[in-house]
Amino acid sequence: MISMVKDAHVLPLAVAVVAAVALTSAAHLPANKQDESPFALPDTLLIGAGVSAFQTEGAWDADGKVESAADHLMHLGRLGPFQHGDPHLHDVAADSYHRYKEDVAMAKELGLQVYRFSISWGRVFFNGVRNEIGIKYYHNFIKEIKDSGMKPLVTLLHFDHPQAYEEAFKGWQSSQMVDKFVEYAKFAFDEYGSEVDLWVTMNEPNMFCPYFSEMYVMSGLYTREDANMYDCMRNLVLAHAKSYRAFKDAKHEGQVGINAIILHATPNSTRPEDVYAAELFNEVLAGQVLAPVVHGDFPQVLKNELKHKLTEFTEEEKQLIRGTTDFIGFNVYYSIEASYKDPAAPSPTIPIIGLFVEDLPMVSVSLAGADESDPTTFYDAITPNSLRDALLWTWESYKMPLIITENGIGDSRNVGKKDHLRASYHSAYLRALVTTMKEFNVPVRGYCAWSLIDSYEWGSGFDRPFGLVHVDYANKTLNRSLKESSEFWIELSRTRVVPLREESTTFAPTALPLSSSTPTFTFTSHSLQVSSALLCISRHFL
Repeated sequence: MISMVKDAHVLPLAVAVVAAVALTSAAHLPANKQDESPFALPDTLLIGAGVSAFQTEGAWDADGKVESAADHLMHLGRLGPFQHGDPHLHDVAADSYHRYKEDVAMAKELGLQVYRFSISWGRVFFNGVRNEIGIKYYHNFIKEIKDSGMKPLVTLLHFDHPQAYEEAFKGWQSSQMVDKFVEYAKFAFDEYGSEVDLWVTMNEPNMFCPYFSEMYVMSGLYTREDANMYDCMRNLVLAHAKSYRAFKDAKHEGQVGINAIILHATPNSTRPEDVYAAELFNEVLAGQVLAPVVHGDFPQVLKNELKHKLTEFTEEEKQLIRGTTDFIGFNVYYSIEASYKDPAAPSPTIPIIGLFVEDLPMVSVSLAGADESDPTTFYDAITPNSLRDALLWTWESYKMPLIITENGIGDSRNVGKKDHLRASYHSAYLRALVTTMKEFNVPVRGYCAWSLIDSYEWGSGFDRPFGLVHVDYANKTLNRSLKESSEFWIELSRTRVVPLREESTTFAPTALPLSSSTPTFTFTSHSLQVSSALLCISRHFL
């Protein structure tokens, strides 16, 4: 159950004023218009779903594939809460390596337009050596997607670089990894460039670095001193930028982007210091990756607050990285509340998320409505205002075309195919997306649900399914079948209007924007003045 947002809460920065106006207009639309054109998908918005190689393919060592870092960490079985009890659960996963045609057929039946997947680096190319069997697999996969009328959106790295690079030089902790990745990216662009025109270099570098660094420490392979998430992200940014330049230099047709996770922080009061704390969190989480590839440097506020941690880019590197993305992809699930605190006071312990404020002792963050000892509980929540906030923050910050590369609900009840809540979730989020796009002219080019099929979900194993498609793990048949929520996607494809689906749940105020059940808001001139003041204050601080 999601609690109502307090009247005192406002959105930070430039989003504050426009969001208030938008909500006012949304609340006063005539009821007979609310299920018509406001929810029609723009013609430019493509709808899809995604998977990752490690989480679905299985065949972890088949046909010449080398061990990935993720394989190695899971097989050690020393990851505690970061791992499901069976260290070999992912070895087969959904067996998509052998059953990809079934997955594509399901996506086609749902009426999807985009099929997002990742290439397993160690399956196709390692240390300059091609693996022809793995290479052919992805040619066949891409052909199946395109023959089924969908566009492939291909990610080069989704948490599964070769383990050998960890053993040689500690992977992304080392600048040596930059050249290894660029070599792999050039191979992939040359090999598949005539078949793919939409690329993401790497998935969530801003979550990968703290998450995997923590797992390496927990497994005993790193010391705490080895695990520097700032150097890791810096190296990933450089690898992305050099790969982007290589793509353009080779005159491949298509677009290349990067995607980050955005857990947008809102201040828990209108106090200027809380607004500053919220924006500081947003910059350390997302701006650390996105600002360099758009503007050519870390955000100034990070250089001020983290100068003892960040290795700044050289002038030559700034020229290299600036303007090296054609779009920004972002993954959004939930949001954060932030406040300013006494630097001497202890901070709440929140797994992974807490690492981002470890070096910012004046910032306190919380997951409102979730058990903070288990942030995965927030994957049950329906809070589409988190998408709206993330969308507006990203657009206002970077003014780049956007693709929502992941958004979905992980059902801890594991209800199998009876997933009515999933239809309610995507109805709410897509309505929030469409109305926000139209209100603020935000150029969102795609929305990919996570995930197409039930997948191996790291510490949750198969116990928290996100899939639009059911996979029979319980009986080990791995048979695919549509869930009851499939009717939502089929209707969406047929009508290109987001269907209204509601659940007997108390939503946040923006949970079903523009629907008849949305509470009516009245924004006074005073509230707009407060928002304007916060905008000025936050700009002064930053």
